[in-house]
Amino acid sequence: MTKPADNHSLAHVVHSPPILSVPFDPRPSLNATDEPAVDLKGHFNTLYDSRWLIGGITALITLIAVLYALVAKPVYEANLMIHVEEESPNASKNILSEASSLFETKKAAIAEMELLRSRMVVSQAVDNLQLYIEVQPKYFPVVGFWFANQNNGELSTPGLFGHGGYVWGGEKAEVTVFDVPESWLNREFTLTARGANRYYFSGGGQRLAFEGTAGQRYRVPTPDGTVEIKVDRMVANPGARFRLKRKSRLGTIQAIQTAMVITEQGKQSGIIQVKLQGENAKRIHALLSEIGREYMRQNLARKTEEAEKSLAFLNKQLPILKRQLEQSEDRYNQFRNLHGTVDLREEARVSLAQATAARARRIELLQKKTELLARFTEDHPIVAAINRQRKEVDAEIEEIAARIKTLPVLEQDEARLTRDIKVNTDLYTALSNTAQQLRLISVGRVSNVRLVDAPIAPEKPLKPNRPLIVALAVITGLLIGTLLALARKALRGGIDDPQKIERLLNARVVYASIPHSTNQDKLLRKARGETAPLPLLAQIMPEDAAVESLRSFRAALQFSMPHFKNNIVMFAGPTRSIGKSFIAANFAAVMASSGKRVLLIDADLRNGHLHRYFGIGRERGLSRSILGSMPVEDIIHHDVMENLDFIPTGELPPNRSDFLLHLNFGALLESVSSRYDLVLIDPPPVLSAADALIIGAHAGAVFIVARAGVTTEGQINESVKRLHHAGISPQGVLFNDMAVRLGANATHYGASTAQIGYVS
Repeated sequence: MTKPADNHSLAHVVHSPPILSVPFDPRPSLNATDEPAVDLKGHFNTLYDSRWLIGGITALITLIAVLYALVAKPVYEANLMIHVEEESPNASKNILSEASSLFETKKAAIAEMELLRSRMVVSQAVDNLQLYIEVQPKYFPVVGFWFANQNNGELSTPGLFGHGGYVWGGEKAEVTVFDVPESWLNREFTLTARGANRYYFSGGGQRLAFEGTAGQRYRVPTPDGTVEIKVDRMVANPGARFRLKRKSRLGTIQAIQTAMVITEQGKQSGIIQVKLQGENAKRIHALLSEIGREYMRQNLARKTEEAEKSLAFLNKQLPILKRQLEQSEDRYNQFRNLHGTVDLREEARVSLAQATAARARRIELLQKKTELLARFTEDHPIVAAINRQRKEVDAEIEEIAARIKTLPVLEQDEARLTRDIKVNTDLYTALSNTAQQLRLISVGRVSNVRLVDAPIAPEKPLKPNRPLIVALAVITGLLIGTLLALARKALRGGIDDPQKIERLLNARVVYASIPHSTNQDKLLRKARGETAPLPLLAQIMPEDAAVESLRSFRAALQFSMPHFKNNIVMFAGPTRSIGKSFIAANFAAVMASSGKRVLLIDADLRNGHLHRYFGIGRERGLSRSILGSMPVEDIIHHDVMENLDFIPTGELPPNRSDFLLHLNFGALLESVSSRYDLVLIDPPPVLSAADALIIGAHAGAVFIVARAGVTTEGQINESVKRLHHAGISPQGVLFNDMAVRLGANATHYGASTAQIGYVS
C-alpha cells in the first residue's frame, strides 16, 4: 500500500508533550472550589443510574407487603370507657348523705386502672367465657385463613387433594367443657368430624383416642388423670379437623392482662379507656364486656359492703332492743296498777291542797268552838258537834300526811321505770332509723364509677391496614434501594463523572465521554454464545449517541495527530470489561467512514475478540506474523469495512508478554504505519499484564479508557503510574458508558471536552 498523500513526515513534526507527560501527583487540590462539599448532583445521578436496582427492590418489598396484607389475619380492637367521679366537697348534706359518707370509698384513677387489670376482675371474666378452652378450624398454613374468609361462611370439602383435613370455609365447633390433667395443658388435640354430629378425639402426643357425639359429656380416665370433654355443636363436613387446646388458666389470665391497654384520657381527667385487640371480633367484644360488667359489679359491691354488714348487725339487735322496751313498759304499767296512781306529781299537789284545806277547816272549827264556849259549855250539843268535826279533820290531816310521806319512794320508783322506758325507746328508735337509712343506701347506692362507653363488636379490623402497609413498603423499598445504591457506589468506588477524572489528574484530559447505548444492549442480547458475531454499532446504527461521541473524538484526534511521533494510537484500559474493544472497533469504523485508511490490530493475545465484530476467525493473525510463519500481507484482512482493514490476534501463544518483545512486532508496526492514515491497537488491560506497556512504547499516542461506575480513581492512578514508569505519557482519557445524567447532555459534553482536551 502506498503512503497517503496527507501523511506528514514524522521527522519534520514538531512534537508537543502529551497532557499527562508530567509525573502525576496524587495529592488532592487545595482549591476548595474544585470539589463541592456535598455533591448533590452526583448523588442524584447515582440514584438515577441505579433506578432499576431501586425499582426492583421496591417492587419486591411491595410484592411481599401485598402478599402479607392479603394473607395476614385481621386484628380487631374493642374498647370501653369508664369515668371515675370525685365527690364534690360543696355538695348539700343531709341525713342520708352523711350516713352514706361513712361508707364512701374514694380511689384515684390510677387505682381503678390497676383494679381493672387485677386477677379479681379478669379471672372471673375468663371463667365465665371459658377462654382457657381454644378450638379453631385447621386451616392450611399461611393462606388457608384467607381462603376461608373468601368462602362467605359456606362449608367446604376438607383436605388438600383429599388429605390433611384442612378446612376452607365457615366450619365451626363449640366446646364448653374440656378438662385435662395438668401435664396435658397447652397440648394440641384434634377433633375430626365424622358426620351425624359425631367426632373423633385424638392427638396431644397421647394414645388416647375415642369417638363421641356432640351434646354429650364424656369422662375418660388416663394414667395421668381424667379427661373430661363436651362438644356442644360441630358444623362441618366429614373429614374436617379442628385444633383443640386446654390452656393454663393462669397463663390465659396473664395473657389477657398483658394484652389490655389501659390509659387515662388527659391529665387527672378521671376518664379511663380500656383497649383490647384480638383476631376474633366477637370474642374480644364478649371478653371486654364481661370485664366491664365484673368491674362495675365488684366496685358497687365494695361500696355497699360496709352498709350491708352494719345492716345485718342491726337486724339482729333490733328484736332484742324491742323486747327490752316492751319489758320496761310492762314493769311501769304493773307499778301504776299496784299503787293506783296515774301521776305522782299531780297526786302530791292534790294531797298538799287537801292538807291545807283540812288545816284551814280545823282552824275555823277552833275559832267557832272558842266563840261557842263563850256562850255554851263543853257538853253543849253544838260544841260537841264542833269537837267531832275537829277530830274528823285531824284524822284527815294525819291520813294526808301519811300519804304524803310515801310519795318520794313511789316517785323514785316511777322515775327509774320511766328512765328505763325512755332509754330503751331512744335506743330502739335510733337503731331503727339507722337501719332504715342503711336499707336506703343499699338499695339506692350509686357507685362513683360509671361505664360511659360500653364495648361494641368491631366491624372493621384495625390491622392489617393494607393501604398503609403498601405505602410503607414502597417507602421502605425506596429507602433500602437508595441505601444499597449508595453503598454499592461507595464500595465500588467507580467514577461516574468525567470531571472527577480531570480533578483527580489536575488536567483537562477527557477527550470524549461516550454515553451508554441502549441500542447496543438490544443488539448484544441477540448475539448469544461466545463465538457469535458481535454487532458493530457504528455500522448498524450510525446515528446512535455513542457513535456521535466517537465522531467528536475523531475530530479532536485528527487535530492532534500531526503532533504525535507516529500515527499509531493505542487504547489502554486499566481492567477488563470497560468497553475498550467496543471503542476500538467502533472508532475504527467511524474513522474509516470519514475516508481515512484505517488498520485495526487486535493485540490482546490473552482474550482478544475483535474478530467477532467482523465475522472472521482469529487463526490468521498477529501471532503468526511475529513468529515469521506468515507475511504481514497475509494476516491483514482487507476491507472488513470500506477503508478499514483488520489484523486479528492469531493463535494465542503461551508466552504472551515475552512474545510481544520480538523484533518482528516492532517491524510490523513500522511497516503498517507507513501504509495507513491511522493504526489502532487494542492491547490487554494495563493492570492485568505488561503487554500494554510493551505495545505503548511503539505508539504515538496512548489513550486510557475508563468506564463509568466501574473504573476507580485508584485504577486510573495506577495505570498512569505504570505507563510513566515504562516511559509512556498517556495523551488523554476516554470516558466510556456514561449514563444519561439528569440535566446534562452527554453528546454535547463529549464534543466540547474533546476540544478542550487538546488545548490544555
